[in-house]
Amino acid sequence: MTTAAVAVGVVACATAAVHLCAGLGKLVAPEHAREAVAGLLRLADPVARRVVRLLALAETFVAIALLVPVLRPTGALLAGVLGLAFAGAGLLGRARGLRAPCGCFGRPESRPLGAGSVLSGLALVAAAIIVLRYGPGGLPRPDLLPVGTAGLAVAIVVWTWRDMVRDLIRARPTPAAHD
Repeated sequence: MTTAAVAVGVVACATAAVHLCAGLGKLVAPEHAREAVAGLLRLADPVARRVVRLLALAETFVAIALLVPVLRPTGALLAGVLGLAFAGAGLLGRARGLRAPCGCFGRPESRPLGAGSVLSGLALVAAAIIVLRYGPGGLPRPDLLPVGTAGLAVAIVVWTWRDMVRDLIRARPTPAAHD
């Protein structure tokens, strides 16, 4: 197993984990992304809801496709297309001065579309190119991709929702026992 093959595996896992968390986040809490999409594309609320639902399903499909060897090229290609769309959304959001949170992972506290979206989108494009170029036959242990993706997805979720996680693990005073 070469270092390059491991690196491609990590890139594939990370790309799948990001798309999985973003897609599921939008499916669970679509209202924040809906607001950003409506403002960005100037859509009526019902249409923006459908766009967010389709985007969430596309992101979830990309995550799954990146883990299935026969679907990996398609997943990587779609990941690149989504990355370009996110970068474009960041440029347009910044140009329009949108203030609504992007809602990428279902969080209302996320930043508005802008420079961060552009950089994230371009990183996803780069990852897609790496997977397309080296991933189809170059992964030494494709059976470990779901495990790596699950681990990275947990890390993304813990980081994204760190305030909630901190509240959950914070020591709480115990009630006094009554004798």
